[in-house]
Amino acid sequence: MKPPICVDIDNVIARTDEVMREVIKVCSKDQVDLRYEDIIDFDYWNCVDRYGRSFDQTDWHNIHLEFTRNHIPRIQPFDNVREHLLKISEEFEIHVATSRLPEGRVTTREWLSTHKIPFTELHFVEHRKKHLLVKPFVAAIEDDRIQAESFHELGVRAFLLAHPWNVLQPGSEITRVGQWPALVGRLFDIIP
Repeated sequence: MKPPICVDIDNVIARTDEVMREVIKVCSKDQVDLRYEDIIDFDYWNCVDRYGRSFDQTDWHNIHLEFTRNHIPRIQPFDNVREHLLKISEEFEIHVATSRLPEGRVTTREWLSTHKIPFTELHFVEHRKKHLLVKPFVAAIEDDRIQAESFHELGVRAFLLAHPWNVLQPGSEITRVGQWPALVGRLFDIIP
């Protein structure tokens, strides 16, 4: 039996941030125009655009709901991510986990099927609760630093796909990598 790993969808498999920032611009009261480099915190409402604009956390639910109901099909996967996941699946059971809203379950499954993303199981969980899934994960691949730290605290090897919002403190034991090829190489290093 292959050891299981947990892989996030948004900003790990899927280039979600590009679409989310467009939805924020359209749906936020002040048309907040965040660039990729402006996202220095995982929670978008803590970020400020180049004009000094931000939106309130209370607006997040409506923005997230609009994204979930109308924009998931527009998201593109990262380049060659399917091939990287196929390679990983030779050694690991892939458990895809997401904290997307419940309204996005069907569309998320369709998106994974459309893009032929290989996985063993799909899990929908609450925000920052993926580490509570009852699986003996040997590794987790994330973009949320806090979620990665929660995995690490349970003894799960945590990897971050590098983005401006997940810079690590010096001395962190979490592995942060810039590209999928490097991530695959580091993941294979943990095989006993």
